[in-house]
Amino acid sequence: MIFKRKEGLHLILSDTLSAHLPERPTAVALGFFDGIHRGHTKVISAAVQAARQQGLIPCVFTFSPPGKGGPKPVGELIQTDEVKQYILERMGVRQIFRPPFEEFRDLTPEEFVRKVLAERFQARVVACGENFHFGKNAAGNAELLCQLGQEYGIEVIVVPLERENGEVISSTLIRKALRDGEIETANRLLGHPYTLIAPVVHGRGLGRQWNYPTANQYFPDEQIIPQNGVYATIAVCDGKRYVGSTNVGKKPTVGGQTVLSETFLVDYKGDLYGKNLIVEFYHFVRGEKKFGSLEELRAAIEDSTRKSVELCEKYREIPLQTDEAVLQSIGN
Repeated sequence: MIFKRKEGLHLILSDTLSAHLPERPTAVALGFFDGIHRGHTKVISAAVQAARQQGLIPCVFTFSPPGKGGPKPVGELIQTDEVKQYILERMGVRQIFRPPFEEFRDLTPEEFVRKVLAERFQARVVACGENFHFGKNAAGNAELLCQLGQEYGIEVIVVPLERENGEVISSTLIRKALRDGEIETANRLLGHPYTLIAPVVHGRGLGRQWNYPTANQYFPDEQIIPQNGVYATIAVCDGKRYVGSTNVGKKPTVGGQTVLSETFLVDYKGDLYGKNLIVEFYHFVRGEKKFGSLEELRAAIEDSTRKSVELCEKYREIPLQTDEAVLQSIGN
């Protein structure tokens, strides 16, 4: 399918340059955006802000890596495509152009600006990072984009690289933080919470017997899994936000074998089975532990839930539209 709307999201996805082009002028953020982090966020926010100011459609141009269709990297992606779409929708993006790399890799820098940005996208503003390259053999850079933008009537916003303690923010740094259980650091680098979106599956029902029913989810094969342990989270279901206490791990006390995400949604009443649940991870509460008895496990669940409420209640009211205040609050 080359075009689709994600259920629940006001987002148009265009998986080709040959159809479903915008009907009016646009402001476009340019980049690969392999994992949307704080540096990417500033580029995207620049395009969204320009779109609001000038009455343009806020868009993102990225691309599918060469050879898409082969096996996906196991356990390496910080965000699945679905999570990226969720984040971009919250930021105010209304259309994503995500054509295969093969569709435009032979275009010279001038051809890319003229044929893609000016003619097909009707771009009036584009934003990119200072290390952005484009065109055949990556021959174009941000400086050339500015020159070509002047020629074709496109304002070019070049965003400086984002750094943390003097080091350029990268997906490598974020992956390390996640694997080390440093969720607050990962979120600070991302500029938003690490997020899981997956269908709820049936479990053993042990939590339900204790009045702590959990929503069980498997991580997508391609998504990196944070360090095993308990996290204070926010779960989003049917547009409503609930404080959650999420256990990531194999449940050693009851002999589990597969890594699973189990989330207890505070104050939620209803049936989640089969639904896609969004879980935003905010704070690491404790590591995975094998308890000596089920009663010890139950007491630990109660304690983790109390801590999750204390840590995450403030995130329940975050509006759908991400803004600078929200980004600054992440990890604090």
